[in-house]
Amino acid sequence: MRDLYGLADVVIADSASDDEASILASISGATAAYFETTLTGHDRVGISSWSSTLLAAVDKMVPKNVSTASVIVQVLGGLGAPTIQVKATHLVERLSAVTGAVPVFFSAPGVVASEVVRDAILADTSSREAVDEWSRLTVLVAGIGSIAPSPMLKDSGNAVPSGELAKLSEAGAVGDICLQFFDATGRLVETDFGTRTVGISADEMRRIPRRVGVAGGERKWEAIRASLAGRWIDVLITDVATARWLVANPIAETAGDGGPARKPDPITA
Repeated sequence: MRDLYGLADVVIADSASDDEASILASISGATAAYFETTLTGHDRVGISSWSSTLLAAVDKMVPKNVSTASVIVQVLGGLGAPTIQVKATHLVERLSAVTGAVPVFFSAPGVVASEVVRDAILADTSSREAVDEWSRLTVLVAGIGSIAPSPMLKDSGNAVPSGELAKLSEAGAVGDICLQFFDATGRLVETDFGTRTVGISADEMRRIPRRVGVAGGERKWEAIRASLAGRWIDVLITDVATARWLVANPIAETAGDGGPARKPDPITA
């Protein structure tokens, strides 16, 4: 996995079965262990608020006697249904508590009506603390979404409308990280939807030194492969079945950071 996709690290969790609940439990445990052992104490960590796996992972982490991160920053708007916003806030609060870091919240909707509204929110003084932190992040941890929204995102009121999903799908989108959608080769899918997303940009995301993607299950196989092909992440935490599929089905070309595509070395699964 690491060599085929040019990753810095891979964590593969074994699950009791292939159902989504078992996969979530195994990946969340592996994610908790990964961050308990790899955060340096000086890391500035950006976190997406829309992953049920990340929520489960931070709840499994055990507080340390010393700080393992300096700041935890929300990188995507999450204002929606109150029950979902509580979970988004809990994710940032809990990770900050177990790492001894300072939490920085971003209280804004994930998707708005126009680019003008998006720009106004990002420029507002209430958003500046979080927005200014995005360029200083050393780690990003995010779920990898398939073209259909997760139940949490759908219930939040910020889910991509079906008409928007149809446009994104027609444009070739197969998945997203922090609502930045990409096609099967990992290239950013540029539509007007991207100009209305309130959160970290694709360019800002790519400049973060360590980008950790957390996802698994058959429903997300194509999206995970595309995120690897496009170098959206350089660390993957996933399950055994997903890892085996990714090794057996390498993509023919990768988008990188906008450079020329390459073909991975052939591999026998």
